[in-house]
Amino acid sequence: MKTLLELTALFLLLIGFSGCAMQPPSHWQGASPDIATPESEALVQEAQQLFELATDRESLLFSIAVFEKVLVKNPGDYSTLTVLSNQYILLGTAYTKRRGEKSNHFNQAMRYAELAMYSNETFKQRVSSGTPLWEATEALEKAQVEAMFFWVTALQYDFKEGMNLVARIVNVRWMGHGLKFLDRIEQVAPEFGGGGVEFAKVICYYVLPKSMGGSKSMGDDYMNRSIARADGWLLPRWARGKYYYMVNGETDKARADLEWVAGQNLENFNDPMAWKAHFQANAKELLK
Repeated sequence: MKTLLELTALFLLLIGFSGCAMQPPSHWQGASPDIATPESEALVQEAQQLFELATDRESLLFSIAVFEKVLVKNPGDYSTLTVLSNQYILLGTAYTKRRGEKSNHFNQAMRYAELAMYSNETFKQRVSSGTPLWEATEALEKAQVEAMFFWVTALQYDFKEGMNLVARIVNVRWMGHGLKFLDRIEQVAPEFGGGGVEFAKVICYYVLPKSMGGSKSMGDDYMNRSIARADGWLLPRWARGKYYYMVNGETDKARADLEWVAGQNLENFNDPMAWKAHFQANAKELLK
């Protein structure tokens, strides 16, 4: 009887957990061509200037609002869609506390990135015919590299900060989907990302079980590759200190990286100012 009760409880739990599963995106119907107008271009310039000054929640939201006005005038504006994806990731991780709200922001970031990828007509046609995004990546080109990267980044942040443990277990295969986008980025734009693409692969390889392609040794290799490309970029050292060394129990090395990030002159790095400010503020917070 005990075994039967345990099986029944497990069955009920699985039914309950089914709602945690992520669903394949299907926003291709909302994709529009990128047709700029003088008004939309003026708004883009204004929004970009605001984003360069966005070092807190209020200023970031102000920039987001102006970029979203651009989409009213030009719904298919690729650069605006990708910047908005980037901004919603930052909003979720740096300026949002509640798990559900974080997840909403990260999912909005994925949606904007997806719409940007649909600027590639072949990719859009494949997805509209029923092919999952990650199975259509070979259609994507260098012109869509930012959209691919932000889609994966938003997915990973949602996995880390938006999902509870049960949802992570249910959705772990999505890290494999992310790897397909990252592999495509390496094929079409190996110079892109300043170590960010390589670190995203570290996350995938560490999170995935071996049966799904996970590999600690591959993760370690990509961590080294990320640092090798870190010249002029703050993200790799911050990410190694905050995540990689901590996961591996190397707290002294983690602290050294975070102290290094905390002591840098942000003007010396290529990361967007809004992200540089977050990296440094977060490093200082973690050092307390």
